[in-house]
Amino acid sequence: MKPILAIPLSSDGSDRRFFKIRWKDKPALAIEPSPGDIGTSETYSYVAIGNHLASVGIPVPKIYDFNKDTGVIMVEYLGDRHLQTEILALISQNKWSQVKRLYRQALSLLAKMQVCGCRGFNRKWCYDSEYYDSKLAREREAFYFLQSFVEGLMGCGKTPELEDELTRLALQVDLIDNKEYFLHRDFQSRNIMIQNGALRIIDFQGGRLGPLGYDVAALLLDPYVALPETIWSELSEFYLNELDALNIDLDQATFEREFYLLALLRTMQALGAYSYLYLKKGKVFFKAYISPALSNLKALLVHKDFEKLDNLKLLVAGLHYSIK
Repeated sequence: MKPILAIPLSSDGSDRRFFKIRWKDKPALAIEPSPGDIGTSETYSYVAIGNHLASVGIPVPKIYDFNKDTGVIMVEYLGDRHLQTEILALISQNKWSQVKRLYRQALSLLAKMQVCGCRGFNRKWCYDSEYYDSKLAREREAFYFLQSFVEGLMGCGKTPELEDELTRLALQVDLIDNKEYFLHRDFQSRNIMIQNGALRIIDFQGGRLGPLGYDVAALLLDPYVALPETIWSELSEFYLNELDALNIDLDQATFEREFYLLALLRTMQALGAYSYLYLKKGKVFFKAYISPALSNLKALLVHKDFEKLDNLKLLVAGLHYSIK
Protein backbone atom coordinates (compact mmCIF):
# COMPACT_ATOMS: atom_id res chain seq x y z
CA MET A 1 0.00 0.00 0.00
CA LYS A 2 1.56 3.28 -1.06
CA PRO A 3 2.15 6.02 1.50
CA ILE A 4 -0.34 8.92 1.75
CA LEU A 5 0.42 11.91 -0.53
CA ALA A 6 3.02 9.86 -2.36
CA ILE A 7 4.23 11.01 -5.78
CA PRO A 8 5.26 8.05 -7.99
CA LEU A 9 8.74 8.33 -9.51
CA SER A 10 10.44 6.53 -12.38
CA SER A 11 11.94 3.14 -11.52
CA ASP A 12 14.17 2.82 -14.61
CA GLY A 13 14.88 -0.92 -14.96
CA SER A 14 13.82 -1.93 -11.46
CA ASP A 15 10.65 -3.77 -10.45
CA ARG A 16 10.67 -1.82 -7.20
CA ARG A 17 8.35 1.16 -6.82
CA PHE A 18 9.51 4.61 -5.72
CA PHE A 19 7.46 7.41 -4.19
CA LYS A 20 8.42 10.91 -3.11
CA ILE A 21 6.85 11.59 0.29
CA ARG A 22 7.20 13.74 3.41
CA TRP A 23 8.83 11.94 6.32
CA LYS A 24 8.92 13.78 9.63
CA ASP A 25 8.76 17.11 7.77
CA LYS A 26 11.58 16.16 5.40
CA PRO A 27 11.36 15.18 1.73
CA ALA A 28 11.99 11.44 1.55
CA LEU A 29 11.88 8.51 -0.83
CA ALA A 30 9.76 5.47 -0.07
CA ILE A 31 11.03 2.32 -1.78
CA GLU A 32 8.59 -0.56 -2.12
CA PRO A 33 10.24 -3.94 -2.78
CA SER A 34 9.86 -6.00 -5.94
CA PRO A 35 7.22 -8.74 -5.66
CA GLY A 36 8.25 -12.11 -4.21
CA ASP A 37 11.08 -13.43 -2.08
CA ILE A 38 13.78 -11.88 -4.26
CA GLY A 39 12.33 -8.44 -3.50
CA THR A 40 12.56 -9.10 0.24
CA SER A 41 16.18 -10.26 -0.07
CA GLU A 42 17.06 -7.23 -2.21
CA THR A 43 15.57 -4.93 0.44
CA TYR A 44 17.69 -6.43 3.23
CA SER A 45 20.77 -6.06 1.01
CA TYR A 46 19.95 -2.39 0.39
CA VAL A 47 19.73 -1.64 4.09
CA ALA A 48 22.81 -3.63 5.13
CA ILE A 49 25.06 -2.46 2.30
CA GLY A 50 23.76 1.13 2.53
CA ASN A 51 24.54 1.30 6.25
CA HIS A 52 27.97 -0.22 5.66
CA LEU A 53 28.91 2.21 2.88
CA ALA A 54 27.75 5.16 4.99
CA SER A 55 29.90 3.89 7.88
CA VAL A 56 33.06 4.07 5.73
CA GLY A 57 32.28 7.57 4.48
CA ILE A 58 30.59 6.89 1.13
CA PRO A 59 27.84 9.42 0.33
CA VAL A 60 24.76 7.20 -0.04
CA PRO A 61 21.20 8.24 0.93
CA LYS A 62 20.52 8.27 4.65
CA ILE A 63 18.21 5.43 5.65
CA TYR A 64 15.45 6.86 7.85
CA ASP A 65 13.35 3.78 8.47
CA PHE A 66 12.94 0.17 7.41
CA ASN A 67 9.67 -1.72 7.92
CA LYS A 68 10.63 -5.39 8.06
CA ASP A 69 7.00 -6.49 7.70
CA THR A 70 6.26 -4.60 4.46
CA GLY A 71 9.85 -4.31 3.20
CA VAL A 72 9.34 -0.56 2.63
CA ILE A 73 12.45 1.57 3.15
CA MET A 74 12.31 5.32 3.83
CA VAL A 75 15.45 7.08 2.66
CA GLU A 76 16.75 10.56 2.07
CA TYR A 77 15.39 12.21 -1.08
CA LEU A 78 18.31 13.38 -3.21
CA GLY A 79 16.40 15.27 -5.88
CA ASP A 80 16.13 14.41 -9.56
CA ARG A 81 19.47 15.57 -10.97
CA HIS A 82 21.40 12.54 -12.28
CA LEU A 83 25.03 12.79 -13.32
CA GLN A 84 23.75 11.84 -16.79
CA THR A 85 21.59 14.98 -16.96
CA GLU A 86 24.46 17.23 -15.92
CA ILE A 87 27.00 15.63 -18.27
CA LEU A 88 24.73 15.73 -21.33
CA ALA A 89 23.97 19.42 -20.67
CA LEU A 90 27.71 20.19 -20.47
CA ILE A 91 28.51 18.18 -23.61
CA SER A 92 25.78 20.04 -25.52
CA GLN A 93 27.58 23.28 -24.59
CA ASN A 94 31.00 21.82 -25.46
CA LYS A 95 32.21 22.30 -21.87
CA TRP A 96 34.57 19.34 -21.85
CA SER A 97 36.78 20.58 -19.02
CA GLN A 98 33.73 20.57 -16.72
CA VAL A 99 32.72 17.13 -18.01
CA LYS A 100 36.14 15.77 -17.07
CA ARG A 101 36.03 17.50 -13.70
CA LEU A 102 32.76 15.76 -12.81
CA TYR A 103 34.07 12.40 -13.97
CA ARG A 104 37.21 12.88 -11.90
CA GLN A 105 34.98 13.48 -8.86
CA ALA A 106 33.03 10.30 -9.64
CA LEU A 107 36.20 8.24 -10.13
CA SER A 108 37.74 9.55 -6.92
CA LEU A 109 34.57 8.55 -5.09
CA LEU A 110 34.55 5.17 -6.82
CA ALA A 111 38.13 4.38 -5.82
CA LYS A 112 37.32 5.20 -2.19
CA MET A 113 34.16 3.07 -2.29
CA GLN A 114 35.99 0.08 -3.81
CA VAL A 115 38.88 0.17 -1.36
CA CYS A 116 37.12 1.23 1.84
CA GLY A 117 33.87 -0.56 1.04
CA CYS A 118 35.50 -3.99 1.02
CA ARG A 119 36.84 -3.53 4.55
CA GLY A 120 34.48 -5.21 6.96
CA PHE A 121 32.14 -6.17 4.12
CA ASN A 122 29.99 -9.19 5.04
CA ARG A 123 29.26 -11.41 2.03
CA LYS A 124 26.04 -12.55 3.75
CA TRP A 125 24.61 -9.12 2.88
CA CYS A 126 24.59 -10.04 -0.83
CA TYR A 127 21.19 -11.16 -2.09
CA ASP A 128 22.36 -11.95 -5.60
CA SER A 129 25.83 -13.48 -5.43
CA GLU A 130 28.81 -12.90 -3.18
CA TYR A 131 31.40 -12.49 -5.94
CA TYR A 132 31.72 -11.39 -9.52
CA ASP A 133 33.24 -14.46 -11.18
CA SER A 134 33.35 -16.34 -14.50
CA LYS A 135 30.04 -18.08 -13.84
CA LEU A 136 28.25 -14.76 -13.45
CA ALA A 137 30.11 -13.27 -16.43
CA ARG A 138 29.12 -16.20 -18.64
CA GLU A 139 25.49 -16.62 -17.64
CA ARG A 140 24.43 -13.07 -16.76
CA GLU A 141 26.52 -11.11 -19.25
CA ALA A 142 27.84 -13.00 -22.29
CA PHE A 143 24.92 -15.43 -22.63
CA TYR A 144 22.39 -12.77 -21.57
CA PHE A 145 23.70 -10.75 -24.52
CA LEU A 146 23.22 -13.73 -26.83
CA GLN A 147 19.72 -14.54 -25.66
CA SER A 148 18.18 -11.07 -25.22
CA PHE A 149 20.05 -8.95 -27.75
CA VAL A 150 21.40 -11.23 -30.49
CA GLU A 151 18.47 -13.65 -30.65
CA GLY A 152 15.67 -11.66 -29.02
CA LEU A 153 16.13 -8.18 -30.48
CA MET A 154 18.23 -8.73 -33.59
CA GLY A 155 16.72 -12.07 -34.60
CA CYS A 156 20.11 -13.67 -35.27
CA GLY A 157 21.09 -17.24 -34.47
CA LYS A 158 23.92 -18.34 -32.20
CA THR A 159 26.39 -21.11 -32.97
CA PRO A 160 28.18 -23.59 -30.69
CA GLU A 161 31.46 -21.98 -31.78
CA LEU A 162 30.26 -18.55 -30.60
CA GLU A 163 29.05 -19.98 -27.28
CA ASP A 164 32.43 -21.70 -26.76
CA GLU A 165 34.24 -18.47 -27.58
CA LEU A 166 32.18 -16.48 -25.06
CA THR A 167 32.64 -19.19 -22.42
CA ARG A 168 36.43 -18.93 -22.83
CA LEU A 169 36.16 -15.14 -22.61
CA ALA A 170 34.19 -15.32 -19.35
CA LEU A 171 36.68 -17.80 -17.85
CA GLN A 172 39.36 -15.12 -18.08
CA VAL A 173 37.64 -13.38 -15.17
CA ASP A 174 38.89 -16.12 -12.86
CA LEU A 175 42.48 -15.29 -13.87
CA ILE A 176 42.23 -11.81 -12.35
CA ASP A 177 44.37 -11.89 -9.21
CA ASN A 178 42.38 -9.69 -6.83
CA LYS A 179 38.59 -9.86 -6.85
CA GLU A 180 38.12 -8.79 -3.24
CA TYR A 181 37.20 -5.12 -3.74
CA PHE A 182 33.72 -3.69 -3.28
CA LEU A 183 31.85 -3.92 -6.59
CA HIS A 184 28.71 -1.82 -7.16
CA ARG A 185 28.03 -3.56 -10.52
CA ASP A 186 25.86 -0.79 -11.92
CA PHE A 187 28.06 2.24 -11.44
CA GLN A 188 26.75 4.45 -14.24
CA SER A 189 25.57 8.02 -14.62
CA ARG A 190 21.93 7.37 -13.69
CA ASN A 191 23.02 5.84 -10.39
CA ILE A 192 24.99 8.92 -9.36
CA MET A 193 22.96 11.88 -8.16
CA ILE A 194 24.06 15.49 -7.81
CA GLN A 195 22.76 17.24 -4.71
CA ASN A 196 23.98 20.71 -3.75
CA GLY A 197 26.99 20.23 -6.02
CA ALA A 198 28.05 16.95 -4.41
CA LEU A 199 27.85 13.46 -5.86
CA ARG A 200 25.74 10.81 -4.12
CA ILE A 201 25.63 7.10 -4.99
CA ILE A 202 22.40 5.11 -5.27
CA ASP A 203 21.25 1.62 -6.31
CA PHE A 204 24.04 -0.21 -4.47
CA GLN A 205 21.91 -3.15 -3.29
CA GLY A 206 23.51 -5.45 -5.89
CA GLY A 207 26.93 -4.86 -4.34
CA ARG A 208 29.34 -7.75 -3.88
CA LEU A 209 33.09 -8.37 -4.05
CA GLY A 210 34.89 -8.23 -7.37
CA PRO A 211 37.73 -6.76 -9.46
CA LEU A 212 38.51 -3.05 -9.68
CA GLY A 213 38.10 -2.59 -13.42
CA TYR A 214 34.40 -3.47 -13.72
CA ASP A 215 32.82 -0.38 -12.17
CA VAL A 216 35.31 1.91 -13.92
CA ALA A 217 34.32 0.38 -17.26
CA ALA A 218 30.63 0.70 -16.40
CA LEU A 219 31.08 4.43 -15.80
CA LEU A 220 33.41 5.33 -18.67
CA LEU A 221 31.58 3.24 -21.30
CA ASP A 222 28.14 4.24 -20.05
CA PRO A 223 25.72 4.31 -23.04
CA TYR A 224 23.53 6.83 -21.20
CA VAL A 225 26.26 9.37 -21.92
CA ALA A 226 28.38 7.83 -24.72
CA LEU A 227 31.71 9.47 -23.85
CA PRO A 228 34.20 9.64 -26.73
CA GLU A 229 36.75 6.82 -26.59
CA THR A 230 39.62 9.33 -26.38
CA ILE A 231 38.44 10.34 -22.91
CA TRP A 232 38.40 6.76 -21.53
CA SER A 233 42.19 6.49 -21.32
CA GLU A 234 42.68 9.97 -19.88
CA LEU A 235 40.18 9.37 -17.10
CA SER A 236 41.37 5.83 -16.38
CA GLU A 237 44.86 7.24 -15.80
CA PHE A 238 43.40 9.67 -13.26
CA TYR A 239 41.61 6.74 -11.59
CA LEU A 240 44.89 4.78 -11.25
CA ASN A 241 46.44 7.82 -9.57
CA GLU A 242 43.53 7.88 -7.11
CA LEU A 243 44.15 4.23 -6.28
CA ASP A 244 47.83 4.98 -5.81
CA ALA A 245 46.89 7.68 -3.29
CA LEU A 246 44.93 4.99 -1.43
CA ASN A 247 48.08 2.79 -1.38
CA ILE A 248 46.77 0.40 -4.02
CA ASP A 249 49.70 -0.28 -6.31
CA LEU A 250 48.65 -1.71 -9.67
CA ASP A 251 50.62 -2.72 -12.72
CA GLN A 252 49.22 -0.47 -15.46
CA ALA A 253 49.48 -3.06 -18.25
CA THR A 254 47.72 -5.70 -16.13
CA PHE A 255 44.98 -3.27 -15.18
CA GLU A 256 44.47 -2.29 -18.82
CA ARG A 257 43.99 -5.94 -19.83
CA GLU A 258 41.49 -6.49 -17.05
CA PHE A 259 39.70 -3.22 -17.86
CA TYR A 260 39.12 -4.17 -21.50
CA LEU A 261 37.96 -7.68 -20.60
CA LEU A 262 35.50 -6.36 -18.01
CA ALA A 263 34.41 -3.52 -20.31
CA LEU A 264 33.53 -6.03 -23.02
CA LEU A 265 31.53 -8.20 -20.61
CA ARG A 266 29.80 -5.16 -19.08
CA THR A 267 28.85 -3.85 -22.53
CA MET A 268 27.33 -7.21 -23.46
CA GLN A 269 25.41 -7.17 -20.18
CA ALA A 270 24.07 -3.68 -20.98
CA LEU A 271 22.92 -4.76 -24.44
CA GLY A 272 21.19 -7.80 -22.96
CA ALA A 273 19.54 -5.71 -20.23
CA TYR A 274 18.32 -2.93 -22.54
CA SER A 275 16.90 -5.47 -24.99
CA TYR A 276 15.16 -7.45 -22.23
CA LEU A 277 13.70 -4.36 -20.57
CA TYR A 278 12.45 -3.03 -23.89
CA LEU A 279 11.10 -6.27 -25.36
CA LYS A 280 9.87 -8.12 -22.27
CA LYS A 281 9.05 -5.33 -19.84
CA GLY A 282 7.84 -2.77 -22.38
CA LYS A 283 10.23 -0.10 -21.06
CA VAL A 284 10.71 1.99 -24.20
CA PHE A 285 13.11 4.31 -22.34
CA PHE A 286 15.95 1.82 -22.87
CA LYS A 287 15.54 1.60 -26.64
CA ALA A 288 17.52 4.81 -27.20
CA TYR A 289 20.64 3.38 -25.54
CA ILE A 290 20.96 0.18 -27.57
CA SER A 291 22.74 1.88 -30.48
CA PRO A 292 25.43 3.62 -28.35
CA ALA A 293 26.00 0.36 -26.44
CA LEU A 294 26.47 -1.50 -29.74
CA SER A 295 28.91 1.21 -30.86
CA ASN A 296 30.88 0.66 -27.65
CA LEU A 297 30.98 -3.08 -28.32
CA LYS A 298 32.35 -2.52 -31.83
CA ALA A 299 34.97 -0.08 -30.51
CA LEU A 300 36.11 -2.55 -27.84
CA LEU A 301 36.44 -5.48 -30.25
CA VAL A 302 39.14 -3.62 -32.17
CA HIS A 303 41.43 -3.89 -29.12
CA LYS A 304 44.46 -6.15 -29.49
CA ASP A 305 43.36 -8.43 -26.63
CA PHE A 306 40.36 -9.60 -28.64
CA GLU A 307 42.13 -10.71 -31.82
CA LYS A 308 40.93 -14.31 -31.38
CA LEU A 309 37.23 -13.49 -30.95
CA ASP A 310 36.54 -14.27 -34.60
CA ASN A 311 32.97 -15.50 -34.17
CA LEU A 312 31.90 -12.55 -32.03
CA LYS A 313 33.59 -10.06 -34.36
CA LEU A 314 31.91 -11.58 -37.40
CA LEU A 315 28.52 -11.45 -35.73
CA VAL A 316 28.85 -7.89 -34.40
CA ALA A 317 30.22 -6.50 -37.68
CA GLY A 318 26.93 -7.35 -39.35
CA LEU A 319 24.70 -5.87 -36.62
CA HIS A 320 23.16 -2.43 -36.98
CA TYR A 321 20.45 -0.92 -34.83
CA SER A 322 18.58 2.34 -35.14
CA ILE A 323 15.51 3.69 -33.38
CA LYS A 324 12.46 3.35 -35.61
